[in-house]
Amino acid sequence: MKLRQKAAVAIAAISLASVAGVGQANAASIGGGGASFLANMMDICAAQYNRNTQSNTAADVVTYASVGSSTGKTGFANGTYKFGGSESAYSSGAPANLVYVPLVGGAIAIGYRLDGISPAGATVRLPSEVVAKIFAGQITRWSDPLISAANKATTVAKKLTATKDGVKVSIAKKASNVQFTMSMTPAAAKKYKNAKVTISAAKLGGEAISIYSAKSAAKLSKSATYAANTVYTVKAGKTLIGVLTTEAAKDGETITFPDTAIRVVHRSDGSGTTNNFINYLNKSHPAIWTKVTSDTYSTGFPGTVPTDGSFQSAKGNEGLASYVRDNNGAITYAELSYLEERGVKAAAVSNPAGKYVLPSPTSSAVWLDAAAIDATGLVAQNFAATAADAYPINAVSYGLSTTAKSADNASVKSFFAYFLDVCAPKNAAGAGYTPLTGEILKKASAQVAKINAG
Repeated sequence: MKLRQKAAVAIAAISLASVAGVGQANAASIGGGGASFLANMMDICAAQYNRNTQSNTAADVVTYASVGSSTGKTGFANGTYKFGGSESAYSSGAPANLVYVPLVGGAIAIGYRLDGISPAGATVRLPSEVVAKIFAGQITRWSDPLISAANKATTVAKKLTATKDGVKVSIAKKASNVQFTMSMTPAAAKKYKNAKVTISAAKLGGEAISIYSAKSAAKLSKSATYAANTVYTVKAGKTLIGVLTTEAAKDGETITFPDTAIRVVHRSDGSGTTNNFINYLNKSHPAIWTKVTSDTYSTGFPGTVPTDGSFQSAKGNEGLASYVRDNNGAITYAELSYLEERGVKAAAVSNPAGKYVLPSPTSSAVWLDAAAIDATGLVAQNFAATAADAYPINAVSYGLSTTAKSADNASVKSFFAYFLDVCAPKNAAGAGYTPLTGEILKKASAQVAKINAG
């Protein structure tokens, strides 16, 4: 059963229980609506909140309609919804005393279906510029030389030691294990005293998997199970010490592509996912994507969207993912959980450091770590961020409320606090989203405090 179906069943059951007299007499029905990007996570948190008697002392019933960011913003402003959800800000028509609350982040994955690829099931790599050209209609076939050139296996040279900033790390293969040793000069030990040392492993150019993460020490000895064609990335805090491998390692795969027409699938409705995707394209490749971003794909598109069948539209993240699942040659942009639900593969996309990275809660979190949040609660991404393990196409979902005093706003405030502090930390990563941390989380909590403050 799909995430939204499961949550809908749970919410319906709770609603029926309240009607039957199980809920408290003062319980309220808190209906929100907006972004489909946010919907899978919103449904999880609403279902859990509705049955949490400690956080939801009034036994309120929270529901959420996945109608798209534009409709959500309009519906919240005109009173259709008691709270809104969006990945984009109002350009006009915002309600008085509006409060934006960052709730959760997530990767905008590039999902595709391509039958006849060899080897079957291979993960496609797409340079950032190729993504921009595909969605602008400038690359129209999967056999395009630019796509083929990015999908050839390369070799990473053997590297057993690395030294940087007073930190030295070594790697050695011992039987079925890989042994890491690390030492720091006194100055480095002082500098990184409160930082974490992290070691991650990536095989065949795939997603990095953490194998060690702990507060730094002047000396470290750590072993891990050996795997061929694996590169190991070692960091002290945010400083990259080195990328090591016990022998020459294969990176990526050589893929043979069929001469299949590319069919681009974009949102038919106003969308915060679209807004963030076009903003990424415009900020990263302004010579290709020349217009400012928009919730509407055709408005942000550089020119006129082709009408020859090479471009199709669908409603919501769920519509995009379903279309790609059912149509060979199709490609789209959607929140990661929707692709995972439907078994749609996601491409690895090159980031500003020139590394190909798969979308995941971990790689999205690395990217958002470089973002900033302003006094209004809006998050500005750094599209020049150079972390090697960051996935570059992401969004932050906002809950929409106001400072106005009301019983409904008190309920919304309670739910948003639960979402941020309880639900997202426990459930976001497992559902394909990125829980907020650090400065963004701190300021998001401050935004929640403004709701119903008068």
